[in-house]
Amino acid sequence: MCASLLFLPFAAVSTTAFWLTWWFNGLVYAVVLGGGVIFHRRKMNVIKHENADLERKLLERTELLEYSRNKEQKVKEDTERVTKHKNQLLSKISHNIRTPMNTLMGMASLLNDTDLNVEQQEYAHTILHSGESLLTIINDILLKEVLEYSKVDANKELEHKDFDLANTLEEVLELFAGNVAANGVDLVYALAKDVPAQVVGDAMKLKQVLMNLVENAVRFTAKGEVFIGVSGIENSDNNSITLQFDVKDTGKGLDEFRAELLNKDLQDINASLNTNGASGVGLIMCKKLVNLMGGKIFMDSTEGEETVFSFSIVVNKSLQSVRTSTEAKMVGFEGKRVLVIDDNRTVLKVLASKLKSWNLVPETVDNEKAALETLGLDRSFDLVLLDYRLGDKNCVELAEAVKELNNEVPILLLNNPIVEEYKKNPELFFSVIDKPIKDHVLSEQILAILRQKNKGTGIDQSKKLSAEFAQLFPLSILVAEDNAMNQKLVIKVLNKLGYEPYITGNGKEVLEEVSQKYYDLILMDVEMPEMDGLEATRMIRLCLNEQPLIIAMTANTLQGDREACLRAGMDDYLAKPVRLEQLVNILEKWATNTVV
Repeated sequence: MCASLLFLPFAAVSTTAFWLTWWFNGLVYAVVLGGGVIFHRRKMNVIKHENADLERKLLERTELLEYSRNKEQKVKEDTERVTKHKNQLLSKISHNIRTPMNTLMGMASLLNDTDLNVEQQEYAHTILHSGESLLTIINDILLKEVLEYSKVDANKELEHKDFDLANTLEEVLELFAGNVAANGVDLVYALAKDVPAQVVGDAMKLKQVLMNLVENAVRFTAKGEVFIGVSGIENSDNNSITLQFDVKDTGKGLDEFRAELLNKDLQDINASLNTNGASGVGLIMCKKLVNLMGGKIFMDSTEGEETVFSFSIVVNKSLQSVRTSTEAKMVGFEGKRVLVIDDNRTVLKVLASKLKSWNLVPETVDNEKAALETLGLDRSFDLVLLDYRLGDKNCVELAEAVKELNNEVPILLLNNPIVEEYKKNPELFFSVIDKPIKDHVLSEQILAILRQKNKGTGIDQSKKLSAEFAQLFPLSILVAEDNAMNQKLVIKVLNKLGYEPYITGNGKEVLEEVSQKYYDLILMDVEMPEMDGLEATRMIRLCLNEQPLIIAMTANTLQGDREACLRAGMDDYLAKPVRLEQLVNILEKWATNTVV
């Protein structure tokens, strides 16, 4: 019994289930813990591998993205570089062609003003006509390149620079003057009173839109006019203004169905404008550029009558001072009466509005009978603005009829640039300006006529290439021109006008000369060796106390060249080849402002 009691604890232990023992529980806990650690480590390794794989893929994608961006940037830079080189090449070609053409056409014009027999006159006329045709071809090529450039420019950021709105419109219309001259289509623009003369925006993109729309309008307009109207809407921030442009033509228009489809495409930013054969890439670019400038574009068309493309852009008001307004220049001539004779009612309306804004009193007539009846009943007109053709009558026949009724009234001829009929009787006309009419040219010519009329003296067209011109408008003139043949031409022309100009060959010589002697006016070429005309002008504006008038006389005629000249401090701009009438008019314009 004692023996059995001795072994009782061992028997009790051995009868307990092993999974209830402490050592088994400890073993299970150890196994579970070890398994968990192993699982966690394996999971962490998998996650690390996955993270490493993701990082590798992310790095690859980042590198691909960076490569793509670099490639895109390189393509963009290459495109801009090619475009820049292309523009430089075009500018150089234009300059190199226009420079000798300036001499050629200038000398031919001088030859035309000498005593020639009929055969010689025909030769000289042929030279001038061929030169004009070549200029039209050059302008067409440059225009196509600018329109092509708008495809690249449509996605670029906006520029914000001061620019003159009227000058911008005039430069656009001037590009198409040669294209419409043969058909007699008028190119007209009008700015509403609420539109500021100077604004801040992207002038180049605005020109690209207008050139595309005007090019489209000219293509489908055989007679009548292409008109650009501009109005303004004040915005709530008082610093910006929304400009509304309407490009209207008197072409054949579109039928209602095609017009509706095209207008729908213009409103849809994703539309491809494939609904109308007359539209295409040009209108796509217009839509992109207008959207970029914060506006919208739409179209209204009447079949057989007209088409109007309207678009808006947002610009800022300029803080720069604007040149003396025409209204201010007309002080003392308020109420002067002007008879406007033109068979285009749009032109009459625009001219009447301009004259009224200058405090003149216009009266308009659109046919020969009404014009002669008006002049026969009223001899109190101070000036007649006469179109180059009215019905079947040319400007000489009309001017003779006007002079028979009132021999004292001066006539300002609004001429087609390819028409030279007025040269048969130049004494009939006080002055001649080419269409499309530029505001500043028209106003300055009117001002010159009224001033001369007030003095009781005048200078007719036949005497403008004579020494009498310098007597009426005395100016000391400095010419900056590096081309020897163009120097010879300018000297000949100015000598005929009675001037004795001083000639320099580059900007440095100009600075040396003006530091020693004062000149009233400098005719400044832009591209010259050693120092160009722009740099010379900036130095003159910076250094001289008494400032001369500076007129750019340059073969650089690409978009932006005029603005570059004006930004440098030049007062006006003449594009080569310089027509004698333009040179005479610009001398008269600035001499009138200078001489009291």
